[in-house]
Amino acid sequence: MTQFIPEIRLMLHTSLQEAEHDWRQLNNATHGNPYQSFDWLNAWYETIGCKLDIEPLIAVARTDEKSVLVLPLAKQKNSGVTTLEFLGHQNGNQNTGIWDADYYETVAQNQITVLLEDIGRKARADLVLLQNVPETWHTRLHPLVLAGATPSPSPIFTRVLASDFDQLFRETHSKSSRKNLTRKQRHLQSADGYRVVQASSEEDLRKGFEAFLEQRSRRAVEAGIPNAFSEPAARDFLSRLLGLGAVGEDPEKRFIDLWYLEVAGAIRSTYLCVENADTIFAYSNSVAHDDMLPNSPGLVLIKEIIENACARQDIKLLDLGLGEERYKTAWADPVPLKDSRLAFSAKGRVIEHLYALRSGVKTAIRNSKLLWPLVRKLRKIKAGLGASAHKSD
Repeated sequence: MTQFIPEIRLMLHTSLQEAEHDWRQLNNATHGNPYQSFDWLNAWYETIGCKLDIEPLIAVARTDEKSVLVLPLAKQKNSGVTTLEFLGHQNGNQNTGIWDADYYETVAQNQITVLLEDIGRKARADLVLLQNVPETWHTRLHPLVLAGATPSPSPIFTRVLASDFDQLFRETHSKSSRKNLTRKQRHLQSADGYRVVQASSEEDLRKGFEAFLEQRSRRAVEAGIPNAFSEPAARDFLSRLLGLGAVGEDPEKRFIDLWYLEVAGAIRSTYLCVENADTIFAYSNSVAHDDMLPNSPGLVLIKEIIENACARQDIKLLDLGLGEERYKTAWADPVPLKDSRLAFSAKGRVIEHLYALRSGVKTAIRNSKLLWPLVRKLRKIKAGLGASAHKSD
């Protein structure tokens, strides 16, 4: 095993609160993402993660002067194998770690491998899995993309924002696409009470959140698309992020924003977004399946959100998150993600091989023009059969 780099001191914390000081200090002025911030993962662990068979393991790398890297990990034991994965990866879009900018720009990939080996040894782990890491991030190959990394099943979609929205609209959409979307927006605007709301009051937040949950639930039933927020714990997680999690919480201190499009007194679409550094992250959305659906209120809402972001000097980048959808490919470019595995034992190497096979099959299906549409069609058929059976009961 390669010798551990002496100038870096590694600390492993088994609770999020133990690492909070270094975590917040590093997250305030550095390279990171909202899905691995203290506030996001603390809310996730206290609502969802605490019900899973995992133990938090927050790795903090420090020099003598400051913390330079936070890796929020989860330790899980299954059938005698101890695995380390990113904490909260089930409800995030990408995993980057939280980095001091100077350290990120200069650290060599082999140094990070040594650091991971040290983490694995001290945690007595058999394997570390690093999933959904951007291949290129902040203009360099990400140090957490290890030798032998394989493609993740889906990319994320990002776009540098122009200050001139009309220019961006022309660059990303054909003339016919612009005309069609503008026509749909005008149809919605011609109805009474057209409003685009970035909710700030508790009343608007609760109203928008209820619409989000109802619309997501109906979409899951009708289209057969899994609903990540169907369980009470997941709803509590989002409620916490919105500042609605407990009596007395202040919505002004919310971590995530809720946008919605209202027409004729009803919410027709919603979008949950997070602003982090100079980026707006579009996390999750919903659309009402009602009489306004032909006018694509979801597409109109994301257009309004992007136009608002272009008008702001502090927002430079749009991140539309994980998974390919037509509206994402229209507005943004795919950024490949990678899955890396590092085994520390014979048992770990067996599981590493199995994970690689499973990931390869999943990626092949996702990228197949024949198989992936078939999967989505079968989901829809299954959902229809389930809905029919429910009605007959």
